[in-house]
Amino acid sequence: MYDNYETANNVVNMGIKKAKNKSIDVFLFGILGGFFIALGYMGYMVVTQTMRTRVDTGLASFLGASVFPVGIMLCIVVGGSLFTSNNLLTLALLDKKISLKNLLRNWTFVWLGNFTGSIIAAVLAVTAGLYKSEAVHSVAVHMAEHKAILGFSEAVASAFFCNVLVALGVWMTMSGKDLISKVIGVWFPIMLFVLCGFQHVVANMYVLSLGKILGAHYTLGEMFMNNLIPVTIGNALSGGLIFPAVYYFLLVKNKN
Repeated sequence: MYDNYETANNVVNMGIKKAKNKSIDVFLFGILGGFFIALGYMGYMVVTQTMRTRVDTGLASFLGASVFPVGIMLCIVVGGSLFTSNNLLTLALLDKKISLKNLLRNWTFVWLGNFTGSIIAAVLAVTAGLYKSEAVHSVAVHMAEHKAILGFSEAVASAFFCNVLVALGVWMTMSGKDLISKVIGVWFPIMLFVLCGFQHVVANMYVLSLGKILGAHYTLGEMFMNNLIPVTIGNALSGGLIFPAVYYFLLVKNKN
C-alpha cells in the first residue's frame, strides 16, 4: 500500500485528471455513478424489506449496509463519478494544480449527472417490477418520506458525517495498489455510513426520485429544501472543505 504522503499525491493527480475532463464527459461519468449507487440501494431495500420485523433492527441494518457498497465498488472498478467523491478535488485546488472554475464546473456537472442517473435507475427499477412486492414498496416509500422531512440542520450535520466516511473510503482506495485492497478499503467506511443512516446526496437522489414515482407524500420543494440542498452542503463541507484542508496542511504543504 502507498503511505499517506503518496496517497495524497495520488488524490491530487486524480483531481488534476478529473478537472481536465470535458463537461459532457463529467456529466456522463456522473450518470454512471448515480446509476451504480442506485443499484446498491436496490440491494439494500430488497435485503431489509422484511428483516426488520423478523430479526434485530441493528442486524437488519447491518446486512443491508453490507450490500450497499457494491455501488461504490462499481464506480471504482468500471468507472463512474460521484459528487461526494469528487469533493476531494479540493486537495488539487489547494495545491494550486487546478482552478476554482474547473472545480466548480466539475462539481456542477457531476451532480447533475448523478441526479440524471438516479432518475433513470428509479424509472427502470419500477418498470422492471422490483417494487411490486408490498414489503419492498413499503420500505422504499417509508425511507423516502423520512428523508423528505429532515430539518435543515439535521440534514447538514448528517451529511457532514457521511462524507467524512466517503472521503476516508476514497482515500483508502487511493492508497491501495491492487483491486482487492481498493475494494476492501472502501467497503468498511461506506458500510458504516449506511449503517448509521447518514445522508449521502447521490443515494438520496435515487431514494427520493423513487419515492415520488411510487406515490410517497412529499412535494418537490420538500425534496430539495429538506434534503437534497442541505445534504449537498453538508457533504461538500466535510468532503470538499474540512477533510481536504486538513490533509493539505498535514501531507501536501509540509511535503512541498
